[in-house]
Amino acid sequence: MITPLRGSCRAEGGERRGTTLIPGEVRWITASGPVRVGATPPFGSTFELAYVQLPTAILGEAAQPVVADSSQSSRFPSLKARDLHLATLLCALVRARETGASDQYATSAARYLGAYLLSPHIAENRRPGGLDPAQLRAVITHMKENLHDNITLDQLAKEAGVSRFHFLRRFSASVGETPLQHLTRIRVSSACHLLAIDDEPVSQVGRRCGFPRPENFTRVFRKWVGCAPSQYRDRIRRNPGHG
Repeated sequence: MITPLRGSCRAEGGERRGTTLIPGEVRWITASGPVRVGATPPFGSTFELAYVQLPTAILGEAAQPVVADSSQSSRFPSLKARDLHLATLLCALVRARETGASDQYATSAARYLGAYLLSPHIAENRRPGGLDPAQLRAVITHMKENLHDNITLDQLAKEAGVSRFHFLRRFSASVGETPLQHLTRIRVSSACHLLAIDDEPVSQVGRRCGFPRPENFTRVFRKWVGCAPSQYRDRIRRNPGHG
């Protein structure tokens, strides 16, 4: 897996055309053969890249007992996705390695990554009463791409193609939490990533993630993370391997 920590880059190889990546976007490399990574125009610009290799055995371990082998890695729906939580994890792993984290830390992190990567695909086995995989993907994609907007239940229900009443019940059956709870989870995860990599004011980070009022951003962030956004930024930059 590769993701830019700062700047943007272009990855070529393993698919028909190259892919431009910006911070927050992750590319999985599952095909054989080399992948070349370089700067994007203007070519004098610089970037910092995180590269994390996950052993196939870890995927196999994470996949049990739901699937028979680790070939599930070939089922990733895309070689590129915007996943702020995963990008933050990769950033933390790189920083932890730089600060001399133990092998035990690396093993635990690898197992978590394996479980995280496979969980969306395991969840595609539709739960009784839940949304089908295509509906669920459409809803979550809409959430991620419109975090700064005032996302309503009616909008999400429209993405799923069902009534508001049925959407609320079926979404909760699919993911185990309400649409609002899941949206808040994504927003807080996105805020964590931006606080870790950007220097913009905390209030601006909150607005970008759908919290227009700073006091509301601080209250919700503290509830989910256990500290204020400014404290989180200070902590992860002092000790990036343990954000």
